[in-house]
Amino acid sequence: MEDEKIVELYLLRNEEALGASKVKYGRMLLGLSQALLWNREDSEECENDTYLEAWNRIPPHRPESYLYPFLARITRHLSLNCCRDRER
Repeated sequence: MEDEKIVELYLLRNEEALGASKVKYGRMLLGLSQALLWNREDSEECENDTYLEAWNRIPPHRPESYLYPFLARITRHLSLNCCRDRER
């Protein structure tokens, strides 16, 4: 599915957007998180939290032309927060 269509689903508050995002970018987001965390369970949680955060952020953002970087930035942020939490 094209990024524009996925973003449109987010804007329509259609839950298919979450599944489409996972199908298209899930492996890359999980890999990004694992590179930072080195823990599969925490990485999976960060990946799933990414979709929730995207659900909350897309209106007003409309990342049609940069959906993967938008999701990757969220994943990176969540993963780094997880690292910080572990060190406390």
